[in-house]
Amino acid sequence: MYKYLELAGLLEQMIENANYPQGAKLPSIRSLCQKYGAHKSTTIKALEILVNKNLIYVVPQSGYYVLAKPDKVQGQHNHIDFATSSPNPSLFPYQDFQLCINQAIQKYQAELFLYGTARGLRGLIDVSVKSLMKDQVFTTGKNLVITSGVQQALSILVDMPLPNQNDTILVEQPTYHLFLDQLQALGKQVTFIERTHEGLDLDRLEKIFATGRIKFFYTMPRFHNPLGSSLTDSQKKSLVDLAYKYQVYIVEDDFLSDYETNPKTDPLFSYDSQRKYLIYLKSYSKIIFPGLRVGITVLPDDLVDTFIERKVYADIDSSMISQAALEIYHRSGMFRQHAQKMKGLYKERADILHITLEELTEKTPYIRYTKPSSNTVLTCLELDHPAPVSRLKDNKILIMSTAENYALHFPKKRHYLRLNVTNTDQTRIQLGLQRLFTFL
Repeated sequence: MYKYLELAGLLEQMIENANYPQGAKLPSIRSLCQKYGAHKSTTIKALEILVNKNLIYVVPQSGYYVLAKPDKVQGQHNHIDFATSSPNPSLFPYQDFQLCINQAIQKYQAELFLYGTARGLRGLIDVSVKSLMKDQVFTTGKNLVITSGVQQALSILVDMPLPNQNDTILVEQPTYHLFLDQLQALGKQVTFIERTHEGLDLDRLEKIFATGRIKFFYTMPRFHNPLGSSLTDSQKKSLVDLAYKYQVYIVEDDFLSDYETNPKTDPLFSYDSQRKYLIYLKSYSKIIFPGLRVGITVLPDDLVDTFIERKVYADIDSSMISQAALEIYHRSGMFRQHAQKMKGLYKERADILHITLEELTEKTPYIRYTKPSSNTVLTCLELDHPAPVSRLKDNKILIMSTAENYALHFPKKRHYLRLNVTNTDQTRIQLGLQRLFTFL
């Protein structure tokens, strides 16, 4: 284990055991370095982890003090959580965003409490166009619509007619479970293609495109949920070529784009040079907080008017206060700072997750793990049998199988076990995985 993680774990245990009670001042950085034989940078990094977990706080020119009560900390750590996918509430930028809300009310005043426009707040559209450029999503304001999260965009796209006049929706298996549930509830015509850690069978995909009357193909090219893997550049290019050949729209859900650490990795959208068949979806729920309910949809020219018309039927406009606050959060630079902080934190967790899995699976051939091209906080193990989810919970490990990510009648269900370390801090990932493997 990394030295800074070991030190953070030791200090956290001492807080839990009330060796450092609430309000107590921790020893100085110099004292901690001498006591634990650690470098200054290592000690500061360990303390930053405890600050991010809201266990301690720093007083400038004074030192670090214990914030959380030991019984609260103990309650949080009764279980090791590999199941929760939403961000940890302790990492939400409450104070910064509250400031942006107040500034938004002062800036826009009555505009926020009247009906806005279905397309979205003009200021947020402008900053979103600029922000998307760094992800190689080049678009214009007229092609961008603000929605109440990605879920609303999917609901509109499922319902609205597309120029290809087809009616069957193609989804990966496994895939985002709420979208599967929605399609079933609406009684839509759906067909499936298997997605594995190796990607998609492009020959199979072409046959489906050629014969299946596909309206659109919903896919997560980057950091697939629940697999955690990504399509290769070659597969992305081939997928776009097939979309043009058979006039099939592609709906790209890029929900973890803010956690990409490889600057050479581009979204599927960037391969559609003519901007004709790619629909790009982005969410803020994994980088700020889910309750914001703001999403971005980038559409081809010939879909914009119909999409906006259907959006008016759904909610007239998305929350103007959320949009205005997010605009200010972007313009102030707070979003960039928060995103960099979160990206760094999640990269550490992802690296520990995948390094530990490589070590553990070398000794357990009946548990299959595929190392991704780029580490992320989400991945899957493949078992020969259904995951013992209940037994693991009884032993204080929260985890989920991927059964809900498969359609009921899909014939080739794999026994995947999903691992998500969004809510498992660096000091507990290795411990949790070691405990997990003793019960598999």
